[in-house]
Amino acid sequence: MFLSFFLIINTSSFQDYVRENIISYVNSNTDNTIEISDSRYNLKGELIISDILLSDINSDTILKLESLSTKYIPVISNNQYYSSLKIEGLKLYIDQSRKNTDQSNSIRDLDQVFENFFFDNLEISNSFLIIKDDSIQNQLIINNSFIKEIGQVQNGVNFEIQSFNGALDKIKIDNFNSIVNFKGNMLSLNNTYLANQNNFIRGNITIDLDEELQIKNISNASFNFNLDPSLLNVGQNNFIVDNIYSGQIEFSGSYNELSIDRVFLNNKLFDLNAEINIKDIISEDIEVKTKINSLKINEEYLTSNYEIYEKLDLPLFQGNLYIKNNDLTFRLNELNDFKSNVNLNGTVKLDNYLNYQFDIKSKFLENDQILNYLDLNYLDFNSTIKGSSKELSFINSTINFTKNDNEFNIVADSFIRNNNLEGTILLSSENINIDSSVSGNTSKKIFDINSKIDYNGEDNSGEFEFSTLLDLDVNLSNSNNIISFLKLNQLYFKNSVEELELENLSELNKIFNTDFINQDTDFDFQIIYNNGLFNLDSYLGKNLNINGYYRNNDDLNFDISILDLIINNLHQINKNPISAIFNSEINLKRDLENRTLNIESKFSDLQIKNYDLGELNINIFGNTDYNSYALKIDLLKDKLSSIKGEGSIIGANAEPNIDIDLIFENFDISFIEKIGTNTMTSISSNVSGEVNLWGKSNNIQHNGKLYLNESRFTVPYLNIEYFLSENSEIDLYNQNFEINNVNIKSESNNSPTSLEGKITHQDFKNWNLDLDFKSEKLHILNKDFIENDGFYGQAYMGGDVRISGPTNQVSIDINGTTESGTNIIIPQTKSYSIDDFSFITFTDLNSYSEETLITENKLNEINKTLDLNINLEINNSAVVEITIDQDTGSYISGKGNGNLFMEIDSEGKFNIYGDFIASDGIYNFRNLALIDKKFKLKNGGTIIWDGDPLAAQMNIQATYEVPGGANPALLLDNPNFNKKIPTDVDIVLTGELTKPDSPNFEIFFPNTSSSVISEINYKLNDPEIRQLQAISLLTQGIFINEVSVSIEGVTNNIYEKVSEVFSDILGGNQGPLEVGLNYLQGDRSEILDIKTEDRFGVTLSTKISDKILFNGKIGVPIGGIEETLIIGDVQIDFILNEDGTLRAKVFNRENEFRYIGDELGYTQGIGLSYQVDFQTFRSLLSKIITNSN
Repeated sequence: MFLSFFLIINTSSFQDYVRENIISYVNSNTDNTIEISDSRYNLKGELIISDILLSDINSDTILKLESLSTKYIPVISNNQYYSSLKIEGLKLYIDQSRKNTDQSNSIRDLDQVFENFFFDNLEISNSFLIIKDDSIQNQLIINNSFIKEIGQVQNGVNFEIQSFNGALDKIKIDNFNSIVNFKGNMLSLNNTYLANQNNFIRGNITIDLDEELQIKNISNASFNFNLDPSLLNVGQNNFIVDNIYSGQIEFSGSYNELSIDRVFLNNKLFDLNAEINIKDIISEDIEVKTKINSLKINEEYLTSNYEIYEKLDLPLFQGNLYIKNNDLTFRLNELNDFKSNVNLNGTVKLDNYLNYQFDIKSKFLENDQILNYLDLNYLDFNSTIKGSSKELSFINSTINFTKNDNEFNIVADSFIRNNNLEGTILLSSENINIDSSVSGNTSKKIFDINSKIDYNGEDNSGEFEFSTLLDLDVNLSNSNNIISFLKLNQLYFKNSVEELELENLSELNKIFNTDFINQDTDFDFQIIYNNGLFNLDSYLGKNLNINGYYRNNDDLNFDISILDLIINNLHQINKNPISAIFNSEINLKRDLENRTLNIESKFSDLQIKNYDLGELNINIFGNTDYNSYALKIDLLKDKLSSIKGEGSIIGANAEPNIDIDLIFENFDISFIEKIGTNTMTSISSNVSGEVNLWGKSNNIQHNGKLYLNESRFTVPYLNIEYFLSENSEIDLYNQNFEINNVNIKSESNNSPTSLEGKITHQDFKNWNLDLDFKSEKLHILNKDFIENDGFYGQAYMGGDVRISGPTNQVSIDINGTTESGTNIIIPQTKSYSIDDFSFITFTDLNSYSEETLITENKLNEINKTLDLNINLEINNSAVVEITIDQDTGSYISGKGNGNLFMEIDSEGKFNIYGDFIASDGIYNFRNLALIDKKFKLKNGGTIIWDGDPLAAQMNIQATYEVPGGANPALLLDNPNFNKKIPTDVDIVLTGELTKPDSPNFEIFFPNTSSSVISEINYKLNDPEIRQLQAISLLTQGIFINEVSVSIEGVTNNIYEKVSEVFSDILGGNQGPLEVGLNYLQGDRSEILDIKTEDRFGVTLSTKISDKILFNGKIGVPIGGIEETLIIGDVQIDFILNEDGTLRAKVFNRENEFRYIGDELGYTQGIGLSYQVDFQTFRSLLSKIITNSN
């Protein structure tokens, strides 16, 4: 029977009956129309309905179902039976845009649905649901879904969604489950769980619905989540951190206003705690307000991913976020316990392009951890960023910070259009300015950066300037392998010593005079960034190679290799070149095991202006963590060390400390002559000793002792070579060079000059002198005549010389006395001024170019001031010759006594004070090309200076003794005089030394009777006649009765010159024995019928002893009747006391005149004389009385 029942219900007639009943039931009880193509009941007890099409009143498809099956169906009775419903291939279309109020769903509709549930389990597979509302369409794909325990309650239903697998639009859902309670108008979802791979949402929510099933209120909503923003179609590339966000959200509210009481969001970069209020949700004027309680940056993530190795508490933010009219505005402020603050403000246009503008303002004051981390004193940062989801369009940033009390300012602007970037970056401070321009393509990520760098500061030598144009090409297309190329152009270096300008680095070849830098390259360096590693390589050529890598301060390795660099004129001392072949290997390495810096340098063929110093080796090795390095220095010549040093450098940064021991072993310093000026040449010495250098680099101290041997030097201006005593000692302590036990001698004088004192400095700058020279007889001049030289001759001085003061303001004080052997000739061939002295030079500025003047000014600044004070006592040991008339060549030569005080400085002051009193000498008077006579200076002549050295006043008398005397017969018009009488012509010189007044002549007749003198003076009483006769005596050697030049006078001049030549040949006047020859022509006057014989004579002057002097003139008449007679004058002086003021004399003189026909007569006698210098008669009496007592 049971079998017969199943056979009946499986007949086509019965199944058609069931299908028609279902169609009739739906069509009669709803406004919809259903079509079923097939239905059957199988042996499993399942009713299977296939190809179901449900349409609405408008014939639009609501539901299309491939298969629906159930184990129990309500065909026989209206009673509902619990059963399961399985749906496969369901396609459900819901168009909410066409609904009207009459057709809208309500709670009552749901009640009817719930009442007709005839199954307790629902399984849906391979189905989808499409819901369309105007232009918005959503699709729910159901791969597999199982709902169980569907149970009716009063005014509701309960069920559990046990599993769901499918997708909502493009969001894949791996699993969804929830316990659903719907009663009355309250819908509750409990233990809800939605998962997609690593994404999930878990929580509870209660929704209060109105009669039209619209959300009336939401309460008790609380969810935990772990989400990937890419689920919301936000591109992963827009986030710089891991794109997984986790957190918790609690909210409540209505369909039009939602209050999120708590949202906690975190990822690997930050933690967010906020409160959000949303109004007008269903309108176009949605308004969102967000209160950010805290926004904290995750330090651990930065530490591990951005290589921030030091502990840094990053800022904590709070603020507000506001959305209105599709505009999002936010304001964030930093929360901390310090005065520092960071403000983040911005707006976002919530349209299709998401246009945005962010304003970031920050200020960090002292004690802020960011400042400590960055080692800054102050920082503020202001930035404006504009753009859209399509591209970033504008960035403007201003950064001000202070580091080590130096203020810096950075201003950056950039514009982006069609992926083309143009920008500028300007960094400025007190010492440095960097002006950069940036261009490139943001799509290709290739950029070109051009920077003008200017630096003005100081180095060890003083002011320093540097500038360059830097060209950097960067390729960012592969963030894991960033390649950049760098080129340096238009380099400029300048300090107080040198100035260098290069178009590029290859122009160094012109300086090195060799192909040292590779010229065939577009770039100087390549920098590659790969996985956190910077690799550097140079394209400078095989002679200069720089390469290495940098990951961080604890992982780096750089090598610099310099091969066969020829240093020639690269650096100069006193403008004289140093040359060498330089090789060096430099390695800087830091890793887990090594923290080292190693420098090995060698200077081969080291020379200073072709003077071979040998080979210099310098090695530095040390630990960069401790900043401590060992130093070794070795100067080798002929395989022997002349300088050897070992020590250490600690803290090789701003102010390193050094400690170096140097050993000198016969170190030849002859090269100093090669780098000196002509002030001192031919310097040589062998230096031995030990010196320790220690202290900070800006305050180096030295201790030790040096010994000088085989030391000599030459002063070219003086033409004297000086020798230092052996083992001359120099003590070095603190910053002093103390000179001890040093004697100076010259080759021509063994009398030693002692030198003592010290030379001090401050860090080898600001040198100061404190030197004392003491000498009994120092050779200070050995010059031969050179055209236009101010003076020449020999000079010796005894006394003290003190040199003191800083080198830029030297004071030289000389107190001395001239010593024997001094013979100075001053040939006044031009007008002298102070610029003739070697220390001071005056130049014509009009004859100099601007470049020359700049160079001269720089050199003058080195020796800015010199003060020279000379207090000189002149005694009879010195012979001085001065030309007082450059036109005629008249000069004074003689000895004397005096005191001169001279003041000289480099600013033009040159004063002389004092006087010179002549004791003996000659005045060579030359005039009119006719007169060239030597006058003997009278004792007591003076030259007085009162400031201006060229305005010295002189008052000098000199006597010319007419050779053989002169016959006054013509003057007296008396032919009875037949003999020449002794005749002297005195000249008085007054006025300025270089511009004397017209000379005044006087005529005297020594050893002549008073009657004859009276008679002659009567004739000479007229000044004009006296001057005329004096000129005649000087030019012709005779008296005249009219203005004429006689043949006799001319002949006398010739004889006198010839006699002087022979006298100079026989000995001159430089020794104890003076011998002279002369030939005197006799008087021959046709007017007075006078004729006397010529004479040949010998003059003799000698010092028999220190107390006995002999002077005489002996002659023989020639051409007369008395040729065999020896005639002449003889005088012997006896010095009776030490100072020579008391003398006795014995003499024999020829009578002063005779009449014609008379024989020669002689006069003999003895005398006693005493010489006293006085100014008043009272002072004379005082001296006589004092001496008598």
